[in-house]
Amino acid sequence: MLSRTAENLYWSARYIERADSIARILEVGYRISLIPNTQKGYSNEWEAILQSSGIKEEYLSKYKEIKKEKIEYFLLLDENNTSSIINCFSKARENIKSVRTAVTLEVWNTINSCFHEIEVIKKQKYISKRLPEHIDWVKKQVNLIKGTIFNTQLVNDGYDFIILGIFFERADFTARLINVKYFILLPSTNYIGKEIDNFQWSLMLRSISSFRAFKWAYGNNNITYLTIIDFLILNIISPRSLIYSVKKINEHLKNLKKYYKQKSIVESRSNELYLKLKKLKADEISEYGLHEFVKIFIKDLSNINNNLEKKYFLGLSK
Repeated sequence: MLSRTAENLYWSARYIERADSIARILEVGYRISLIPNTQKGYSNEWEAILQSSGIKEEYLSKYKEIKKEKIEYFLLLDENNTSSIINCFSKARENIKSVRTAVTLEVWNTINSCFHEIEVIKKQKYISKRLPEHIDWVKKQVNLIKGTIFNTQLVNDGYDFIILGIFFERADFTARLINVKYFILLPSTNYIGKEIDNFQWSLMLRSISSFRAFKWAYGNNNITYLTIIDFLILNIISPRSLIYSVKKINEHLKNLKKYYKQKSIVESRSNELYLKLKKLKADEISEYGLHEFVKIFIKDLSNINNNLEKKYFLGLSK
């Protein structure tokens, strides 16, 4: 496969998953802001949303103030925001359009239709009370696109690059969600394990469609600091956990190694991260420090991604 084709497939998948992530983090902000929990009221939650998305400075350069309705629009429909949902769908479409022969007609039609539908939404006057409706629409569109990919694409090297894009993006999002929860949303670490802490986690689990899965795994009344760490980081059968994403990344990098009959540093680094997570326990992460652990994880993931790009897209490393 041409490196340009591989890169376009990879990034189209990342943008599709990113649209889903932005929708879910908007849902976190919406749910938590319904019940203000700090002296700052809901503004603290929406500031956390901007920070976790990595676009706080970009937002403030345009709007100057933390305001709920403006943040919603900025993340959902503002074409000047490179990470807005409308831009994610637009970039995914552009990447797929460049490699039309590498995807099925059904995949192209689904992504193309999604783009045109959000263009219609963009032309309408934005109303904040319709945010839950918009969030549901985005999540359904992403599931439709991914379902079409899973059910129509050949399971070959192109498919591997698509799946890699999905799980690199998902791992990064989950890590940032964990980080923002404990170090921005929670008023103080003194609140860890208290009612407000557990309430925020239950809302976050719902926003990533994992509340029932968590209850299946740990019981109905067992939302604790350690069970949350275990579920979102170390639970290998939870599709939103860090270890699950790294496992999928590892599997599909191994597939590429078989296809191209070449070893590279990207596979070894990915395997090292997977084995590291596999050996860890929740209490060890807690003792080390959740914030520091997540920072290191994001850095390790970024390094693996950089090695992937150098190896398969730029041809700069072995």
